[in-house]
Formats: sequence, structure tokens, C-alpha cells
Amino acid sequence: MSVPVSVRPPLQAILWDIDGTLLDSEPWHQRATIAVCRGLGHDLTEEQYGSSLGIAFPEFYARLNALRPMAATFQQWADAITDLYLERLAEVEARAGAFALVEAFAARGLRQACVSNSGRRVVEANLRRIASPHFAFGLSRDEVTNGKPHPEPYLTAAARLGVPPEACAVIEDSPTGARAGKAAGMLTIAWPQHPHLLFEAADHVVEDPAALDWDALCNFAERMAAD
Repeated sequence: MSVPVSVRPPLQAILWDIDGTLLDSEPWHQRATIAVCRGLGHDLTEEQYGSSLGIAFPEFYARLNALRPMAATFQQWADAITDLYLERLAEVEARAGAFALVEAFAARGLRQACVSNSGRRVVEANLRRIASPHFAFGLSRDEVTNGKPHPEPYLTAAARLGVPPEACAVIEDSPTGARAGKAAGMLTIAWPQHPHLLFEAADHVVEDPAALDWDALCNFAERMAAD
């Protein structure tokens, strides 16, 4: 259940999506996915891939397989895409402003973790690419029963941190991820890369999350006075 911002407690933790949010990795996932699908005789277009943003691999595979049966199992398909993505990982850059915001949150004493709809191999590789000491862990789709837009990934991450869901903020680039954050009862910040995306479930839709008044959201002034 969503918690009204007016009665929300001070933030204690930030839960980040990775692909498209911390890392500008979606173009590389797109190229890998299209290449593998076309190699299997499935002529996936850029538009079709774009409609899958934020959707976990099992769900996307099921959609494609329903349109035309794949000549590969889900695991074979997913592994081939991951292999291609990892081959180009060194070329994946941070999303502009993301790492500076991670540092700013760390300076405020906020706990941080990553919550992804990608598989474990991708999450581990992305975390190595990010190379930040400020993330307690990265949670992958493989570690939960239900991926985003279900709230389970974010609720699992909050429990692992030992922070109440209502004291967590989620930063996401996709409507799928934003729905998961809102369903978990967390303050949800949508930071889209694509202007055509519609966010029905988000507390803030921003061009730059650094522009939000994080000190107010964290009651930072009151904490400083108490210290």
C-alpha cells in the first residue's frame, strides 16, 4: 500500500534500479537481444524491444515465444544475450549524474542497494563495472519468486537492509520498476531516459533526481541538530 508523502517517515535508504538508471546500458542490452533473436529467426524490431523496457527476461521470452515459438529454451536464449552484453561491458558508461548522486546519498548517511530485474550474472557484472563501495548488495531477478512490477524485489531488499519499506526511496527509469516501488509502499522517483514513457505510479517524475529536496525528505536538518 502506498504511503502518503505527508506522513512518510524520514528516508533511511535508497534502492536503485541498475540498467537505464545507474548505467546507460539499455542500448547494449538492446543490441544483444536483437542480435540473438534474429539469429534464431525471430525478427525483433527496435520498437518491440522498446516496449519491453523494465520487463524481466522470463516474461519477455514468454511474450516472444507466444508470438512465434523460439528455437531455443529460455535459458539458452538468456545466456546468449548475457554473453553478448558482457563482451561489451567495458563500453557501458554511467548515466550522467548517477554516481554523483550515489556519493551525495552516502554523505547523508543513507544506506543504498541495487534492485534489478536482470539475472544474477548481469547484476554481478554491472556491480563490478560500477565499482562503488556504497551499495550493500545487488538483488537480481533470480533471487525472488516474482520480478518487477511485483513489489517482492523491493520488499526483499528493504528487509535485507533492515529498513522499513516506507523509509525507502526507489529510483527507476521504467514504468515497470516504478509500479514495483509504489506497490512496495516506497517513495518512488521516476527518472526516465525516454520521454514517451508514461508513469502512472510514481511520486516524482524528474529530469534530474538531484534537483529534489533530499535534505527535506531525509529530515537532514533535524538530524544535524539532534547530533
